This record gives sequence, structure tokens and C-alpha cells, in this order.
Amino acid sequence: MTTSVSTIPSSGPFDAGERVAGRYQIEEALGDGASGVVYRAECVAERESGESAQVRVGQRVALKVIHRHLARDHQISRRFHREARILRRLRGPNLVPLLDFGETDDGLLYMALEHVEGTPLDVLIKGEKLAARRAVEIVRQICCALEVAHAEGIVHRDLKPGNVIVQKDDAGNETARVLDFGLAKVLRGDASQSLTALTQQNMVFGTPEYMAPEAARGDEVDARSDIYAAGIILYELLTGSVPFDGKNPISIMTAHLTDVVVPPSERAPDAGITPALDAVVLHALAKKPNERYPSASALATVLGTAQRNPRDVASTAPPPPDPDLGSRDTELSVGAATEKITQASPAESPKSWFWVVALLAALLGIAAGVALSLTGS
Repeated sequence: MTTSVSTIPSSGPFDAGERVAGRYQIEEALGDGASGVVYRAECVAERESGESAQVRVGQRVALKVIHRHLARDHQISRRFHREARILRRLRGPNLVPLLDFGETDDGLLYMALEHVEGTPLDVLIKGEKLAARRAVEIVRQICCALEVAHAEGIVHRDLKPGNVIVQKDDAGNETARVLDFGLAKVLRGDASQSLTALTQQNMVFGTPEYMAPEAARGDEVDARSDIYAAGIILYELLTGSVPFDGKNPISIMTAHLTDVVVPPSERAPDAGITPALDAVVLHALAKKPNERYPSASALATVLGTAQRNPRDVASTAPPPPDPDLGSRDTELSVGAATEKITQASPAESPKSWFWVVALLAALLGIAAGVALSLTGS
């Protein structure tokens, strides 16, 4: 889990010095979210039950504890259990492993994760300008984490700089670690693990600035939605800003659906962004999922190609779409909307566009309000 640059006041259930489940002594709060608080804590005792655990005495962990007022909320508790089940399946150098999961005597769920010393990527972006090569390497490592998750049938759905932490070793080498699978979607496996089974369907999940068009519509998502979010992160690392911004979530999500992406090299002409790197970003940010890279490994590979051949735009093209990736419904909905707009008379076209976007914004507003209330640690 993450260590922020500075700790924050906590409204959580524990204060510094208190123990959780008899074995984790709280040191300080690292983050306070909608469903729980993340603490830095030290393991000070073995499990009383004698069960094996991956945490040794003296080890520091990032301890996520559910808010006390949500302890009896059945849906929140199921989401907490579900996140723990997902994290148990994910292991890799660019992920943060789950070490322990349990419940206190008074009914508070907790999970202990590896404590990662580093800088959140959103803090890094604000603090310094990243060279293109460094930005590419960070995103390639993010792709490595996504590849592990996608191989397990898990889509992150809330990939953003705030959910990535960058470690630096004594030699200056950086490792990016992807965090927070609380909004992840399980594409296969036990239905009890599906967030859709816990909430209403057609709900919007994620952070508007990093949300793929299909996610903004409330459509089904797959691994290519995470590819889109990774493309947004790369765009931001290269230019210092996201491609679509706005005064509110509705306007941002509408921009993902309708606005053309300004090439990174035009947004930051002095950043040394090559034609090949420009093309990679634009392919990753294609409106239609089947026009993006089909996998995280494909994106990582083409980023390496762009580094080696900075002017070879042709080599950055995604492979032909795979009809088995399940985007037909999304494509049909886009096609139907486009056909209706195209059929409008020239005099009616501007008005038609206005009402299509206005209606879409109204629907998105309802979904976004619900979804944003579910986000957080």
C-alpha cells in the first residue's frame, strides 16, 4: 500500500498507539477514504490462533480498516471481502500484495498490505517535469501490473496516478506499484466476487479524468478500459495535464465521449515527444475499444518500439481487432447514435448534437453522483 509524503488527520476508528486485532500497533494515518482508513502500523505479536500469516513481528504494514459506522453495512462489508479475495490472487513486482485479512473482536474488518515507501505518482507529477523516457518506463511498469491482473480476469477500473506509487532504490532505479483494487471488476470466476452483483447495473465507476468512453456510458468494460486509463496517465506524464478536463464530472465524461484528443506533442511542444510516441498515446486513447491495443503487454511492447524507432509511426498501429473481446454491444450503441446524428438534416445537426449531449450529460450525472459516492480507500 502507499506511503504519502505527509500524513493526514484521521477520522478513523483508531489513534496512534492503539492495537488492531491484538497484533498491529497503529503509528499514523496515511489516507482516509469513503470506506476506511489506511494506517501505517507495526506487527507486534504473532497470531493467537497459531494460523500461518505472511507478516512477521516487527514488520511495518499498510493497514486498511473499515470505518466503524460502516461495520454493519452489508454491501460495504462484502466489497471489503471481495477486494481482499482479488488481492490474494495478485502477485508481481509492480503490485502490492495482501499479507493478512481479518476482523477485530468488535466487528471491524481489516487488511494488511505490504508497506511501500515511495511517492504517489500524482504527487510526482505536480512536483517535477518528467522526461519522456522516464514517463514511458513508468507506464511500461504499470502495464506489467495490469498484465498480471488481466491474466486473472481482473480489470482495475480506477487506474490513475493517485493509485500508483513510485519507489526509488539507493541506485536511483524506480519501480512503479499499482494500488487499490477496490473498484476492480472480475470478468470471470465466482459471481460472488463481482461488484456488479453488489450494486445496480449500468452504474459508472472510476475517476472522470481517466475514464474510458465505454465506462463513462455505463457499458460493460474489459481490459481495454485499463489500457485507455494507462494512455491518459502517459499523456499526463508527458504534458503535465490530462487530455480532457472540465468544471464538473459530467463535462469531463462527455469530453471523453465526443472530443478529439489533442496530440501530446501539440500540448507540450518542448517536451521532446516523438511522432511514434504521439501515435502510441493516440492509439491507446481511441474512442472505440477495438481500436486500442488489445492488452497491457501489447502497449508495453509498442512503447519499447517507439523508444527504439522514434519516427516509425507505422509500427505503433494496434493489431487487427479480435472479435472475441466482447465490444460488439459498445460498437453497436456508438454506431446507432452516429447514424441518428448523420441522418439529421444540415439545419438540424447542431441542435441534434446539443440535445444528444444534453441528454447524455443528464443521464451521466445521475450515474456519476452514485459512483463517486462509492470511491475512496
